[in-house]
Amino acid sequence: MSDGLTLILSALSSVLLVGLSIPLARALGIVDKPGEIKIHKLPTPRFGGIGIVVTLLLWGIVSGMLSGWAMLGLLIIALTGGLDDRYSISPRVRLLAEVAAGLTLGLQFWGQLGWVGLVLAVGLVPVLANAVNLIDGMNGLASGNALVSAAGLALLFSAQHLEPTLPLILMGGLLGFLVWNYPRARTFMGDSGSLSIGYLLATLLMLAAKQGLTPFLAAAVMVSFPLYDMASGIIRRARRGKPIFEGDRDHTYDRLDQLFLRNPTLTVGVVWGITLLLVAVGLWVSQAAMGPAVLLIVLVLGVLFWGAYRLGSL
Repeated sequence: MSDGLTLILSALSSVLLVGLSIPLARALGIVDKPGEIKIHKLPTPRFGGIGIVVTLLLWGIVSGMLSGWAMLGLLIIALTGGLDDRYSISPRVRLLAEVAAGLTLGLQFWGQLGWVGLVLAVGLVPVLANAVNLIDGMNGLASGNALVSAAGLALLFSAQHLEPTLPLILMGGLLGFLVWNYPRARTFMGDSGSLSIGYLLATLLMLAAKQGLTPFLAAAVMVSFPLYDMASGIIRRARRGKPIFEGDRDHTYDRLDQLFLRNPTLTVGVVWGITLLLVAVGLWVSQAAMGPAVLLIVLVLGVLFWGAYRLGSL
């Protein structure tokens, strides 16, 4: 199957499956109600992520790009997210499930990366899953950001002579979801979506790690916006004496919207643009010597955290 056909079929599947998730969410009572730190005004179904997950499983299996331990890890984290959407499971149980998913992903790469891969996967899955979850605060923000990153990873994979099929399937799943979520949200992805997207991004980073340190660093730069925003949030809440995972509306994107743009749709577009720049940096890093690559990464991180400080997000 050609790359273009893979993208089209996964996108069409996602449009259908996310659409079907809307009445399912209402029937199960998985509806996000307006609240103090939420910006939506009406109760909205919150199970669209299940459509993304089924798309990933369907075309991942058909293409042969998702199998064995990696597929089991996706099932574990998707089930965890779905249960959290419905029953609000405890953070400790959720973290244990994320670690279990990371462990299974590490086993997928045991033959190539051994203990290094196992430790890397156990770290990457919970961190990326929660980072994507934490930036899911505006219509199209988490999904669009991941879409841009996945497109960059597809380009990186092609340049590294890796099959770009899995990032293309992720792109299709996200495109189909955005039809229902941006700019007006008829559904949210919920934890079933955000945790699973984080898991797939971790899987793609593991694939990059098989090619060496430089491709891994390049891939990490491409997915770094949610990581940066999560790190900013942890620093901010620690400085203010609040629980580090307590919700607030002082994320970098929130402050950008509050102080300057005052238009969530435009703010999301700006974040997509920032991620596109990070993708460009990642592509340059993939072709550069290690010294200049590390120097540029440090410089980019410095600019991002300076921006967070100026916005009041640190």
